Amino acid sequence: MLNFNWLTDVSLTAAHIIILLAFIIPLIFALVLPRAYIYLGAKDQKKWRNLKWWIVILVAIQVLVYVNF
Repeated sequence: MLNFNWLTDVSLTAAHIIILLAFIIPLIFALVLPRAYIYLGAKDQKKWRNLKWWIVILVAIQVLVYVNF
């Protein structure tokens, strides 16, 4: 079975940092994607189709929820 007893040694601050990094790393990955790749297969290049805007909005919401609760 799964044994997570080793997690008792991780401080609460370290756990918060690890979870926040789990949100920030995909954000950075999405922000460095080239523009041509983001709009690949799209009919047009409207602003609402840009993955960078969506990922920033979604990660901001997730971080706000995580920090507040």
